[in-house]
Amino acid sequence: MYRKQSSFPALAIVAALALGACQERAPTEASSRLLAASAVSLESSGRYTVVFSAERVPVDFGERVTALGGSIESALDSIGVAAVTGLSEAGAAELATGADIRAVEPDPMTRPRDDGEANDGLPAEAVSEAAVAADATASPTTAQFYARQWNLRAVFAPEAWAAGFLGSRDVVVAILDTGIDYTNPDLAGLVDLDRSISFVPEDVTRHYPGRLPFSDLFWHGTAVASAVASNAIVLAGVNRYVTLLAVKVADSTNNHTVGRLISGIVYAADQGADVINLSRGSQRDKSQSPGFVAAWERAVNYAFRKGALVVSVAFNDASDLDHNGNIVRMPCEAANAICVSATGPTGAAGVNGPWENVDARAPYSAFGRSAVSVAAPGGAGEVGQFRRMWTICTTTPTATTGAPACRAHQAIAQPAGTSFAAPHVAGLAALLVAQLGHGNPALIRARILQSADDLGQSGTDPYYGKGRINVARALGLAP
Repeated sequence: MYRKQSSFPALAIVAALALGACQERAPTEASSRLLAASAVSLESSGRYTVVFSAERVPVDFGERVTALGGSIESALDSIGVAAVTGLSEAGAAELATGADIRAVEPDPMTRPRDDGEANDGLPAEAVSEAAVAADATASPTTAQFYARQWNLRAVFAPEAWAAGFLGSRDVVVAILDTGIDYTNPDLAGLVDLDRSISFVPEDVTRHYPGRLPFSDLFWHGTAVASAVASNAIVLAGVNRYVTLLAVKVADSTNNHTVGRLISGIVYAADQGADVINLSRGSQRDKSQSPGFVAAWERAVNYAFRKGALVVSVAFNDASDLDHNGNIVRMPCEAANAICVSATGPTGAAGVNGPWENVDARAPYSAFGRSAVSVAAPGGAGEVGQFRRMWTICTTTPTATTGAPACRAHQAIAQPAGTSFAAPHVAGLAALLVAQLGHGNPALIRARILQSADDLGQSGTDPYYGKGRINVARALGLAP
């Protein structure tokens, strides 16, 4: 890492990647503006985030990077950051000497801390003809496998549906992940195909001709999206109606960079997203990586000012975030984000329940009063214990697809993780935007926290934050 010593916090980090030669259709005008930077090969080394003193990128920055043997991957003028690749350590150090640069920090490809999340290979029954042909206007409770979804009953979503709170297509929820399978029957028609985008040029759909670049070749993004919203043919989601924006920031092996994640936030905010779900993140030592912290804060605050609420995860390593020294997890611990921990049943009599103690804290979930905002269902237990989540599978699996059920072309999988707790909260936020209106993420955030069921220690609990979310109460249906 290279940075100048200053009492002023280092600013921002990294940016947007072009869609590359595998692009299967012309980008929209907004996409073209974002993707104007030259595309470069992706490497695990030589990638850096550049943090500028001002909230803009200097006009001569490209010339400086080229002179040092590197390339600009992207630039985010709205938060004053850039991503570069191909730089040697010496080149990065020299770049950092610029008077208008606060920090230059490495940004390698990394995997999320999601151990245990993808071991979900329980076979699923075939989807019946009747289920596929189900009435698109029916209650989400008519979904074929709804009986298995303890998670939706745990947050009182059915009470909201019964009162007519099914969501709105006017509300936009951005899913920043491995992409979305927009052809899956449960998601067909919900994904905005014109504004969805991929920041992962190395992921190609050669095995699935005709599929768009933001197709999900892993499974994670599709699973997350299905918890936010669904056509309720196979499984129900929190919303029946919403517009999903697929923002592909992780590749077919689930790897991402900080730059891609932050670029995704800025892109989603610029596209008018009301809610941004980021079921992943990164951690650093904040004393050693001030640019990392400032970049995340700038991105989340930018989205907040644009009217979008960022929902993220505490991670799956059971860490005590109150006592982890200088380690900071972002965007979970950003000031204006919502950080979600996970709950899950302690037992189940069978695949359709009944379940025991659905509000028990998931043993893998990280915790801490200083970080966790609220809790939501993420599932617990081993495969076959019926204590996990049920999510739909991508229909474009590859050899690297993490969920065995999805890799085997089954309809649904049985995962667990904070990754699936977050979209419950994002789904609730979408219902609240439909009720309360656009452009006020502070109000939406406050309503979610204030209406949660206070579990654990009174007030703010290290495991539950303000409590487990209550969809019905948040919408004014319960005391």
